[in-house]
Amino acid sequence: MLNKLLQALVGGGAQALAGAITPFTGDRTQDETSRHGEMLARFQQFGAEFADRQGRNWWDSFIDGLNRLPRPAMALGVIGIFVWASADPVGFAAAAQAWSLIPEEMWVVLGAIIAFFFGDRTLLAARRGKGPSLEQVQAVLATQRQIEATRAPTPMDPDQYKAEMADRGTPLSEAAIREWNRRNGAGAKG
Repeated sequence: MLNKLLQALVGGGAQALAGAITPFTGDRTQDETSRHGEMLARFQQFGAEFADRQGRNWWDSFIDGLNRLPRPAMALGVIGIFVWASADPVGFAAAAQAWSLIPEEMWVVLGAIIAFFFGDRTLLAARRGKGPSLEQVQAVLATQRQIEATRAPTPMDPDQYKAEMADRGTPLSEAAIREWNRRNGAGAKG
C-alpha cells in the first residue's frame, strides 16, 4: 500500500496534484510573465505618448495638456481647500453648507471620477502587497523606545533637591516638584 502511494506521488501523482491545485492558487511564473508584459505595454504607451509625433499641431498639444491636467488639478484643489478653510473660515463654512445641498448621487459620480484617476495606482500598490520590511519595523520600534526613554523623568541631583527644599524664598522648580512627588509616591507622571 505504501509502495503504491509513493509511486503515485513520485510517478506523476505529484504533477497531477499540482495541475489540480494550480487553477486555484495560480502559476507564479505565468503571473510574473503577465506582469512583465503589462509593464512593457505601459512603457510602450508612455513612450508613444511622449514621443515626437509627425504632423502635430496646436490642437494636439492643447488636448495633451488637458489630458495631463486632472490629477494635479485635483491634488492642488484639495490643498487649496485646506488653505481656504484656514484663511477664510466664515466663507468656507458658507460654501460647505452650500455643498451639503448637492444630491448624494452627484457625490457618488464625483467619487467614481476621482477613483478613475487615482485608483489605478492604489490598486497596483495593493496588488503588489508590499509592506514594511522587518528592518524598517525594528528601526521604528527602536526609535519609539528612544523617544519614550527621553520622556521618562530622571531623578534630580540629591544636593540640588535639598538646596531647593531648604530655600523658602523662591518657588520650587518643576524638577523639584516631580522629585518630591516621586519620593513621596504621589504618582506624578511626567
